[in-house]
Amino acid sequence: MNNIIQKLMTKKLLNDSFGFRKDGLDFLLRRYNKKIINFVNETYSQSDKRIKQIQISKILNKKKNAPKYYTEIDLARDLAKWLNQYRINGDDVITPTYFLGNSARIDVIGALYSNGQVDLYKKKDIKKVLTHSRYADCVAIISKSQPLHGAIKIFKPKKNVYAGADNRLGFSQDKKTKIIYFGYIEPKSNGRYDILDKSISTGKTLSIMAENIELLWSSRLSTSFFPSFWEY
Repeated sequence: MNNIIQKLMTKKLLNDSFGFRKDGLDFLLRRYNKKIINFVNETYSQSDKRIKQIQISKILNKKKNAPKYYTEIDLARDLAKWLNQYRINGDDVITPTYFLGNSARIDVIGALYSNGQVDLYKKKDIKKVLTHSRYADCVAIISKSQPLHGAIKIFKPKKNVYAGADNRLGFSQDKKTKIIYFGYIEPKSNGRYDILDKSISTGKTLSIMAENIELLWSSRLSTSFFPSFWEY
């Protein structure tokens, strides 16, 4: 986990131009087995195709300070309308804002199991998931236990014990065993911690997953959701 954290702390979170999300478009084109030429042919008239191809190419391969006629917003609107007709498997409706920089791609670095412990993935098994741009500096864990199987849990990677995670639901790592837990992080007077499984409904403690341990790091849960789009 420490190597993962070090890499994430230094990674480039957002593009220099926080505008049109070409990577998001590339993902949807792969998902629906389409190409830009299909979009142009199915969206614009014969007389407009050539100029649209040129305009789209300038947006997707934008040069700094280039003049704008057919804009990112125009392209996002047309792409959303076109791609929505090919949605599959209950995909959410694609809105123009999907292409306009309000989403981030973050790593799903491991899986959470019913014992409250996290199994980290090998590098080749790490997936990407789309989330709001406010979580661009976070990582995610996927739940493999019921009743939230498939849910994504997001947190900020930390290099030390974070006081803001005390008495909160979050992730933490036992310094001795290196086991990563997901649960309520309860501080003790001796500077150590208990990791508790608590009922969300009542707040009562259901079990103690780890007792009187020294933490290597901790981080509170930022958000949870069921993903609409995966990126491989």
